[in-house]
Amino acid sequence: MGTTRSAILSILTLLVPLLLDLIELKFQNKSISMFEAHPITTKVTIAALQLFALSFGLAFTLEEYFAHLSPSPAALLRTSMVFSGSLLVASLVSILSSDEWRPVIYVIYVFLSLGNYLYRLVRKGCGCLQGIMEQRHVTRRSAILPLTNMDTHHRVRTDTSKTTASASLDT
Repeated sequence: MGTTRSAILSILTLLVPLLLDLIELKFQNKSISMFEAHPITTKVTIAALQLFALSFGLAFTLEEYFAHLSPSPAALLRTSMVFSGSLLVASLVSILSSDEWRPVIYVIYVFLSLGNYLYRLVRKGCGCLQGIMEQRHVTRRSAILPLTNMDTHHRVRTDTSKTTASASLDT
């Protein structure tokens, strides 16, 4: 988990100050501030920053505790860190962009945030499908290969039916 946390933190350490400086340059000579121009986006940015700080702090504090448990809590914290960090960057980029591009930026954000998880889901599904196909192939091979057993089984069934038929004719 330390590697993921370090990678996310280093990316945000580079991007967030850069984006904040660009936003400051954009609103430098304007009478309206960024907070007045984009109040909802500003609230989303602050909420994403708080969620990232909370999940990062929990992951850092409870790292040893998670090492002894199942990977689910650690994966949940990693997911919340990626989600909130990506939302933070997307909201800052949307402030810099025009109104027409804002929805596109958030759609790209959703796909990038979920891309890794969708890839894992597809990969897991393909693995399950491959396992089913291999199991079916092995099962089919074991039933088809002993042709003599099938012929013997077929003859026995035919012979018993003749015996039953002849027994019913005798009575």
